[in-house]
Amino acid sequence: MSDLFNAALTAPSGRLTEILIHKIGTGVGGEFPLGVHDRLDRLVCAPGRSGLLARVRIAADLPFFFQHAPAWTTAKLIPLFDWSHPHAGDMWSARMYSAYIGSPELFGLFKRSFLQLFGRTDVSTEALGTFGEWIVSILIANRTDKTGYPLTDIEARSALRRAGSTVLPKVANSLAQELERATPEQKVNSWRNVVGVVFQAIWPIDVELQTNMATFELVRLLLSSGDAFAEVADAILPFLRPDEQRSYSVVYLISDAMDDVYGMAPEKLLDVVAASVGEAPPGTIYALKKVLSRLHKVDPKLSEKRKFQKLLTYSSSHG
Repeated sequence: MSDLFNAALTAPSGRLTEILIHKIGTGVGGEFPLGVHDRLDRLVCAPGRSGLLARVRIAADLPFFFQHAPAWTTAKLIPLFDWSHPHAGDMWSARMYSAYIGSPELFGLFKRSFLQLFGRTDVSTEALGTFGEWIVSILIANRTDKTGYPLTDIEARSALRRAGSTVLPKVANSLAQELERATPEQKVNSWRNVVGVVFQAIWPIDVELQTNMATFELVRLLLSSGDAFAEVADAILPFLRPDEQRSYSVVYLISDAMDDVYGMAPEKLLDVVAASVGEAPPGTIYALKKVLSRLHKVDPKLSEKRKFQKLLTYSSSHG
C-alpha cells in the first residue's frame, strides 16, 4: 500500500483534478458544472501513472464528489476502493488525507472494503491508525448525534482485533480527546453515555493486544476524566501493561497531573501506577518518588500498603 497522494498534488493530472474540484465547488445543487463531467470521466479512466495519480487525488475528496454527484461517484469511484481492484490500496491511502469521513450513506457504500482493510498485511500502520480513529468518530457520532452510520459495535471490535496492537494507541487517543473536550460538569455523563460505552464496546480483551503504548493513551484518558475518575480507572486497569524500562513515560505523565487528579481516588491511582510500572530494578524510576509523595499527601494511609512500599523501592532518590 503506497502513499501516492503527495505525488498526485504536484503531477499535471493531479493539478487538473484540483482545478476541476474548484469548478465543482462553484456549481449549484447536485450536478457537475458544464464540461466537468466528461473531463472527470476521462481522468478516472486514464491509463498509466497519470491516470492513477488523478484517481488518487480524486479519492482524497470522495465525500465531496458524493455530495455533488452521488450517482456518478457510486458508479465511478466506489469500485476503486474494492480490494479486488488492483489500486485499491492507493485509493485507501489517499483517503487518509480526507477532511471528513462522509455521510452515513456514503460510508455504507464502502463499508465492506473499509472493514476488510483492518485484516490486510499490506496496509500501513499509519493508515490503520487513521482508520481506527474513524471507527471511534463514527460510533461517537452515532451516540451523540444519532447520525446512523451503519457500523455496529461488534463489527468495530472485530476490525480492531484483526488490525492488531498497533492501532489501539490511536483508538485510546481518540477516546481521550473526546473526554478532554467535555466540560467538568459533563465528564461523568460523557463517560457513562458516550466515551465509556464506546470503549467497553470496542476495546479488544485479547491479552496479546495490550501494550505499553496503549497504556500511555489510556492513562491520558484517565487523567482527563474529572469526576468520572474512579469509573474510568476500573474500566482501564485490566488493560494496562508495564511501561518500557528507561522511559516510564506513564509515571512522568502522572507526576505532572493536576492536584485534583490525586484527590479523586488516590487508591485507584496507586493501582494504575503499579500496573504501569510492573517490576523494576530498585532505585531506577525517576518521578516515581514524586508521585508517591503526592499520593501520601492526599491519603497518608496509602503509604502503609504493601503495593506502595514496593513501588517506593523502585523510585530513584533523584526524582
